Amino acid sequence: MVLHETRVTGMDETLAKMRAKFSPGRLSRYENAALNKAAEYVEEELKKSVGTYSYVNSRTGATGETKIEVAAGKARKRGSVRSVNIGWAGGAMERWRLVHLNEFGYTRWHKTYSPKGMGKIQATYDAIKQPAMDIQREELKKLL
Repeated sequence: MVLHETRVTGMDETLAKMRAKFSPGRLSRYENAALNKAAEYVEEELKKSVGTYSYVNSRTGATGETKIEVAAGKARKRGSVRSVNIGWAGGAMERWRLVHLNEFGYTRWHKTYSPKGMGKIQATYDAIKQPAMDIQREELKKLL
């Protein structure tokens, strides 16, 4: 199931020029490098946005683990599509289990809770989608 599909105009022409200029292995390395550069940008922006999830608990204090555990993987080819996974690494606090509660809110004992960081991840995705594509495009165009 694809939740978000984004099409970049001009990228097909850039990749076609690169296919003519470079070998498949070299082109693959360049594409991965461009994706990794964009993933670093997305990771940093995501860390900024989930910083609002932090709250002080009388038992544990504010650990900041949700922000610390944001991680970007390496670019890979799955099927015929190159992609990078960005999410939460399974750190000591395992914050990936709780992120959806902050993002979507929750109901407990028939009362709905809307945390102060509700919807931050989606808003960040919407805001950084195009700049991340621009980073990839610029990285690839440097090589032509």
